[in-house]
Amino acid sequence: MELPRGISRVLELSGESRAADLDRVGAALAAAKNQVREALQDLTGPRMEAVIKKLEDQEPLSPEEKEYVRAWVVGDAQSYTRGEKRLQVWLQEFKALKTGVENCEGKELSVELLLNLHALLEDAVRVAAHIEDFLEKKERIERFERTIQSPAPEDARFILGILKEQLRSEEV
Repeated sequence: MELPRGISRVLELSGESRAADLDRVGAALAAAKNQVREALQDLTGPRMEAVIKKLEDQEPLSPEEKEYVRAWVVGDAQSYTRGEKRLQVWLQEFKALKTGVENCEGKELSVELLLNLHALLEDAVRVAAHIEDFLEKKERIERFERTIQSPAPEDARFILGILKEQLRSEEV
C-alpha cells in the first residue's frame, strides 16, 4: 500500500491566491485527510476485527492491541499534539493580541481605533479557536489513557462502539 500522490500540490498557494482558491484547497484537504484515515483503517482493519472480538467477549487486551485501539481512537489527536511548539506560537500570538487590545483601552473612540480593535479581536477569535482545538485534543487523549488502562464495562462498550463505527465507515 502506498500513500496517495499529489496531496502536497493541494497546499500550493501564492500571494495571488483568492478566497475561492482556499475554499477549493479546504475541500481537497478534507478529502485527502479522509483518504489518509481510510488508508490507516485499511492497514490496521484486519487486526482491529480481532481486537473488537476480544472487547465483545470482555477479554483483556494486550499492550499491542491497546496500541491499535489508541491509534484508531486518539491517534490523530496524538499526532497533532506532538507539535507542542504550535501551541506555544499560538499562546505568544494571543498574548501579543491581548497587548494590542490593552493599548486600545481607555483611548478616545475613533473610526480607526474601532477598526483596529475589530481586527485584533478577529485575530484573537481565530487564535483562541486554534488553542481550544489543541487543548481539546490533549484532553481527549488524557481521557482515553485513563479509560484504556482498566476500562469499566461501560467504557469498553463505548470504545467498542467507536471501533465498530470506524470499521463500518471503512466498508462503506
